[in-house]
Amino acid sequence: MSGKQDWTPWMKKRKAPVFCALGAVLLCCLQSSASTIYEMPVFTEEPVSMVQKLGGSVMLRCSAQPASAKLSWRLNGEQLSNGDLGVVLGPGSLLIPALTNLTLGRYQCVASTGAGALASVPANVTAASE
Repeated sequence: MSGKQDWTPWMKKRKAPVFCALGAVLLCCLQSSASTIYEMPVFTEEPVSMVQKLGGSVMLRCSAQPASAKLSWRLNGEQLSNGDLGVVLGPGSLLIPALTNLTLGRYQCVASTGAGALASVPANVTAASE
């Protein structure tokens, strides 16, 4: 019986540092993943204004950090979805296969994270006069 009493306090003392170490590792991992999720986005590449003849193709590019930032596009302030007006949205790009009067305008890339959203400088897509 006395052996059991001596063993129990030793185990309690032994468990405490192990749990503290595991808790510290877990907390560190959670903080590092949370910091990228809740980090404000920053553009590493923004779309550039272009002049193109009607019927020609236009490619706009955009990228942001952190890598987990979600990118979306606006045309004249309105959210664009893939296929709208024939526009093709890819990872970090927007392709207008054939420029029309409907696809002329002011494009913006929007980067979003859990911390908020940031809109790029506007890129004006205009038609060249023939």
